[in-house]
Amino acid sequence: MLFRNDIQGIRGLAFLLVFIFHLNHNWLPGGFIGVDIFFVISGFLMTSIIIEQKNNNTFSFYDFYIRRLKRIFPAYLFFIIIVAAVGFFIYLDRDFWMFQKSVGTSALFISNILFSRGDSYFGSRLEDNPFLHTWSLSIEMQFYLLLPLILIFTKRRYLTALILLIIFFLTIYVDISMYISNETSAKYFSLLARIPEFLVGAFFSLRFKNKISFSRINNNIISSLSLAVLILSAFLIDKNTFFPGTLALIPTVATASLLVVGDNFISDFFTGKITTYIGETSYSLYLWHWPIIAFIRYYNDDYFLSVSEIFFICILTFLLARFSYCFIENYFRKRNNSEFYRYAGYGAVLLILLSLLLPKAAEINKIPEVYTSPSFGVKSHDQKRTEVFGDKNSKHNKILLIGDSHALAIKPFLDYIGKRNGFSFTTVTTSGLPPLKGIKRSEIPSYGMKFYDFSQQFVKFTEQNISRNKIILINCSSFIGPMSIYQSVKKMADTLKPDQKLIVFGTFPSVDRDPVKINRDFIKKTSKKFKVIIREDNKEALKKLAATNKNVYFYDLSKSKVFKNAPFYKDTLMYYNRTHINDYGSVSLSRDLEKDFMSFFKPIINGEHK
Repeated sequence: MLFRNDIQGIRGLAFLLVFIFHLNHNWLPGGFIGVDIFFVISGFLMTSIIIEQKNNNTFSFYDFYIRRLKRIFPAYLFFIIIVAAVGFFIYLDRDFWMFQKSVGTSALFISNILFSRGDSYFGSRLEDNPFLHTWSLSIEMQFYLLLPLILIFTKRRYLTALILLIIFFLTIYVDISMYISNETSAKYFSLLARIPEFLVGAFFSLRFKNKISFSRINNNIISSLSLAVLILSAFLIDKNTFFPGTLALIPTVATASLLVVGDNFISDFFTGKITTYIGETSYSLYLWHWPIIAFIRYYNDDYFLSVSEIFFICILTFLLARFSYCFIENYFRKRNNSEFYRYAGYGAVLLILLSLLLPKAAEINKIPEVYTSPSFGVKSHDQKRTEVFGDKNSKHNKILLIGDSHALAIKPFLDYIGKRNGFSFTTVTTSGLPPLKGIKRSEIPSYGMKFYDFSQQFVKFTEQNISRNKIILINCSSFIGPMSIYQSVKKMADTLKPDQKLIVFGTFPSVDRDPVKINRDFIKKTSKKFKVIIREDNKEALKKLAATNKNVYFYDLSKSKVFKNAPFYKDTLMYYNRTHINDYGSVSLSRDLEKDFMSFFKPIINGEHK
């Protein structure tokens, strides 16, 4: 197949769309379609190459896979080794388990499976992960395993029909599964969801072996419309749309049209020096831009980048990409197979040694666990078992704490006060969402689906425990987001027995950045200021609930003076992330509010009415 500069230019456009989106998704909400453009180009080119060799009886599975590996693996392995080494010093010990998994799955080209499971609840977010973008390379390599099988073992007269059927049925499957489950993030990283995008390129390669050539004016119109569709898609599609699926066909067909339309001024533009330069180095540019962005975001715990940081990212990305392109990509592309195997073996050994050292790296940035994660009462968190806390010998023992991780965070608070004031309590707490009946799946964003599904497994267990207790305490990160949480709590309040009481907590404030990442120690070192955020709307809704139900009481945790200098109290870290107090913070809160809380709580446990 003849080399085409215009395809390099389209690759350059694809990278720029992704790059701008990654710098700030508000600038180009649908810039992620750049990845879809890459997929179409890959499907188009690989199909053209395989079919040409099939027709000439020169195709070899071995040669095909080796060429793909020589094209992708050397720069990829170099990238993984360097990024893993840098992460050795940047990542905190609590986040290392996810970092290690990312290194391993990326090296095996299966990172899309890892990332499809979404964020870790207590750990770092996907947007901080320097290997996040490898999901697309994993899918590409997985597709390369399948494409030759389809093209070689299917008779030519059935091939285009088969490809159209696969596109149709997989697209429908993705649409239906996203609609039913609302798990768009899982489908976003799915090979099955992305196969149609490659096959759009394959179909256009088969159907239009040579470029479609109309008049120059018509070619210009078609190519201009195709480019306009791509640009509009980059602005109009966003993270909240059902994507991929049917919607992905719009930019993918537009891309394929650009690949097959004959002589036109758009292709002239794409053959320009700047666009072809970006296009020819697009693979290395794609590899290197994201880890630089991710490391800066992780270190600052701030999504938004300053002008100086963006300038630094651009310069370093292009320098690293140029080095990778000239000295890694091009070098190994020209080497024979035996040299490739030898160097790949060296690199693999180095990566294995580095992976063995990664657990030791956690010790470099280690902070005592009591300050960086929940450690009290975790045996009964996300478990269908209860623990007894507080004064275990007390007669006031019909008290149950339920809720999400914010309820987990106040276990030390209630345990401390209970031991000193003669009451005990048991708990049912789950991550992400409280285990309550009536929370609507349709209101849960895709990243919260796994927490919804998990917490709903505890509903019956929670109801059984509620029926056995006299006083129910509940704490959540939010009672009004989604609103069905509030409705579930209200319904629970309405169905209480006459001798049962419900206490709803106005939870502790949150802060605008992760203090563990910013401070990197449990003793205050940073001079950066944190914004303390109190959900007043949440508090007002709970006050209203308590005011309209004689068996419901409201207690506000956020009124404590320990939050004045949050996330620190007495120059010691009291939060383990933006939204959760640690055990030290919870005990400090109990010491400050003990007298006030007991003046509120004592009449309730003694059976007095409002």
